[in-house]
Amino acid sequence: MYQTDTPDGDNRDIVFLHGGWRCASTYIWSRFRAAAGTTCFYEPFSERLAHTSRRGIRRDSDASWDSHHPQLTAPYRAEYLPLMRRLRRGVSGYCEAFALERYFPRDAVDPEAAYLARLIAHGRRRGTVTVLGFSRSLARAALLKHACGGVHVVIRRDPRQQWLSCRRYRTQNALLYFELCHFLILLWAPGDSPAGRLARSLGLPPLTNRAVAVGEQLRDLAGQLGTWSDELSYRAFLGVYLLSYAAALPAADQVVEVERLAAEAHYREQVAAAVRCRTGLEVDFSDCRLAHTEYADVRIDFQGLEADVRRQLIGFGAPLDGALRAAARA
Repeated sequence: MYQTDTPDGDNRDIVFLHGGWRCASTYIWSRFRAAAGTTCFYEPFSERLAHTSRRGIRRDSDASWDSHHPQLTAPYRAEYLPLMRRLRRGVSGYCEAFALERYFPRDAVDPEAAYLARLIAHGRRRGTVTVLGFSRSLARAALLKHACGGVHVVIRRDPRQQWLSCRRYRTQNALLYFELCHFLILLWAPGDSPAGRLARSLGLPPLTNRAVAVGEQLRDLAGQLGTWSDELSYRAFLGVYLLSYAAALPAADQVVEVERLAAEAHYREQVAAAVRCRTGLEVDFSDCRLAHTEYADVRIDFQGLEADVRRQLIGFGAPLDGALRAAARA
């Protein structure tokens, strides 16, 4: 577990949880939500917040889809209800570009910070610690820390297991969302960035209409790609994964390795103690469980692809080695 120095007291009432899709980030967020004295916002950058309604929020729970998420005591986004726009859909201050378009930021995160300040202020008015649980923030973690302060926790899962969980929704549920989001993140990245150069090297089709909503962009991209190979999917996923953690790890006050969290009681106690020291919160991880997917029958060369994508990104100028070596030593 990698940690920097304990943050100042002024930061203790804001907690950022940075993770990706299918890395147990919802579980960890749910444990913070269960702790006394918190207001926990779920996926503050999700495109759903642009158009959701009060009724939609109340209906969206872990039981409404095949989530494999822990059982929740309230709908995912119940904490947003006081911040809904009057007589209109959507959460006040949210912009849909926060979801994927600005995943790899071109500039400062002032728009995101102004929006998050509303959530933080709401938590403070309630006299609570504001916990922000993201699946779209890793590449912006350092910028968000500079803009907003707070305690920043980076959640990490073995990339093969994380990708296999994304892939399972395609192969078993015909749900393409998680893989498509990784493709779309690369396509939205600045063209001269390592992510943008990787998108071109993978032959991803250019976005046909950048002005439409995220859902329509995903549908258009699915139509252009048709059926894609596991190799293409894993290359795209791994590129986003490596670039995301290279950006996030230097900003982390605490890194949580979810495989260890599920397997080692001592590590669970260690993580809980670190959270208590940094935030004053009593967060219980004792029920952590994590499914493991066998991948011997997935016919791609994981080791070879991982080495190749890493070489490509370093060739594109991505600062991978320093951050990832530091995390490996932790």
